[in-house]
Amino acid sequence: MNFDKFGLAALGALAAATPAMGQSTAASPLGLSFTTGVDYSSGDYGATDKTNILVVPLNARLSSGDLRVSATLPYLRIKGPGSVIGGGEGGPIVVDPGSDLPVTKRSGLGDLSLSATYGVLRQDNAGFDLDLTGRVKLPTASKAKGLGTGKADYGVSAEVARTFGNATPFLSVGYRMPGDPEGINLRNSMTASAGASFAAGSTVLIASYDYAGRTSANAFDSHSLFGAVSGAATERLNLTGYGTAGLSKGAADYGLGLLLTLKAL
Repeated sequence: MNFDKFGLAALGALAAATPAMGQSTAASPLGLSFTTGVDYSSGDYGATDKTNILVVPLNARLSSGDLRVSATLPYLRIKGPGSVIGGGEGGPIVVDPGSDLPVTKRSGLGDLSLSATYGVLRQDNAGFDLDLTGRVKLPTASKAKGLGTGKADYGVSAEVARTFGNATPFLSVGYRMPGDPEGINLRNSMTASAGASFAAGSTVLIASYDYAGRTSANAFDSHSLFGAVSGAATERLNLTGYGTAGLSKGAADYGLGLLLTLKAL
């Protein structure tokens, strides 16, 4: 997954279930939802051989008022050179696409990602929404298989949004801090996303441009476009379909995904 793609798609599911998105959630009751689905991406990330990644995310999200906490544990299947490593919700870790590493197939559980988002400001009292998010990625994936780095990663981000009728433009900036695995020289990097969501009844459309800085000196920055449509299948079940198109060597050439969100509370 590229920069917070799962988070953007999950936002579509949340928006479809909550038409008043962009307004204050201070009086919102306790909410609990579970999301799963499938995500497939393919790209060479600047290497000679392509890397194909299949992700099946398992996510639980609990919300109360302006606070949302989330846990995601993915199943990964990666076919590609060892220079591309599973990296959790932030996308794959690209070490050195110019290295001559053989193509391998590996699969298993990925890293566990935990996040907490707090709505600091709301449009009804501040004129815009401001959400702050902290994320930690725990090293539950196998480093030997190339499904993770074997180290914990950390990240912070801030998102500003304002609703105008049925449209909600947003801007998000973040900072990703990978661990320091032995034998791999990783660097901290910036992330950013700019786009908008559009509500049409119970359906929500999302479009954005996403950026993620390179994770090593030999890798490339990621620039990509993201689009999603989300709608309610039943009172409690929401479907979200999305796609991505890479604009740079550091991004997957393309990606497709389908998410199912069950609203338990």
